Amino acid sequence: MTGTRLRVLRASEIEALLDLLDGWPFPDGQSGRDFFRRYIELDPAFEPRNVWVAEQGGELVSCVQIFPRRVRVGGHVLPMGGIGSVFTRPDSRRRGVAGALLERTIEAMRERGMVLSFLLAERLKWYGLYDYRPWSRGWRTLHWPATHESPVAGVRRYAPTTDRGDLRRLWRTYAEGAGGRPLDGIVHRSSSEDWRGSFRLAGTPDEDIWIADDGSRRAAYLRVADFSGRLRVLEWGRERDAAPALCELVRTAMAGRRVESIRLPLIRDEVLEWAFVAAGARIETQPAWDELPPDARPPATWMVRCLDDGALTGQLGLAGGGDLLARFLPPERFAFWEADRF
Repeated sequence: MTGTRLRVLRASEIEALLDLLDGWPFPDGQSGRDFFRRYIELDPAFEPRNVWVAEQGGELVSCVQIFPRRVRVGGHVLPMGGIGSVFTRPDSRRRGVAGALLERTIEAMRERGMVLSFLLAERLKWYGLYDYRPWSRGWRTLHWPATHESPVAGVRRYAPTTDRGDLRRLWRTYAEGAGGRPLDGIVHRSSSEDWRGSFRLAGTPDEDIWIADDGSRRAAYLRVADFSGRLRVLEWGRERDAAPALCELVRTAMAGRRVESIRLPLIRDEVLEWAFVAAGARIETQPAWDELPPDARPPATWMVRCLDDGALTGQLGLAGGGDLLARFLPPERFAFWEADRF
């Protein structure tokens, strides 16, 4: 660590940051520079102070990016710092640089009033040294025999000019409990900027959005995208009585992509799951990370830590004590839409 300076990124150093991140090895051969540029240019919340860097000899050798977000927990909206774009140049590794930089970033998030921090990680043991805990309850896959049936009446593509307001209404209705219970842990969207960030950072230019419209109302919506040949639900929403309509949206999206399986989000919706099963689908649930043997654990999972116990209990208006995360955001209630990932 001798000769290492920890500081925020300067506005003039964007290209130097991308030079550093270009060293990230992607198995499909894509450029690290191109991949990470999107988190600078497309995130409406980006500003240089959100990136902490380690400098040695006038060069950037390590970086961590903060993604300021607000998340819903127990009916409250709390400031959260997402962590991403974590990278250290190979010749500066195993010297404590990355750990010191992460600790300084955690301190900066706390100074800025963020009470929770989320990250999607593969190096779970390393992040565990800094009090991040695996918090995912596993992934689920929906299997549905191929069908060539035409979509039912009322199922159509999303039209931004006419459907934007209804999509936001359905998102809010679902977040507040239309699927059986309020969603804890999801990124809160209350402004056009929140929505712009979700659409710009969802991850793929060929995202499909479907709407169920019964003529008198928009009853449900679905966002899906293809990742390396695997179809995944980015997000969905529905009215309380519209589980069958959402079920039909999923079937239509799968048929349109000619796939027989799709990965579902962490959000649990028992009424919707019953509708899937009644329609002939099968849901396969992958156990939570900590319930799997080490050699069967997925390469990445969501991790969470509380940054400030007193601030968390104060903002929730509840007494402290005990394991706060387990009390206020237990893993079985933790929800996060892929459309909001960072």
